[in-house]
Amino acid sequence: DDVLARAVGSEPTPEAAAVMAEEYRRLLDALDDETLKKVAVWRMEGYTEDAIAARLGCARRTVARQLALIRTIWRDAGF
Repeated sequence: DDVLARAVGSEPTPEAAAVMAEEYRRLLDALDDETLKKVAVWRMEGYTEDAIAARLGCARRTVARQLALIRTIWRDAGF
């Protein structure tokens, strides 16, 4: 297990990091609304719906609807 962990490493290769960064930008660019972008970023960072709602000063249900809209936009865009 230790040999495998050392071989794989914990850091992505520069190429993998570039691909991930580009995909991240593409996902966010598909969202035209700044609030949706914030919600998406915070969710990807691991914030809960409750935490995002507190940051935005809105109801948890509003965040749930925004996340559903984000998923629909990304699905329709082919992500």
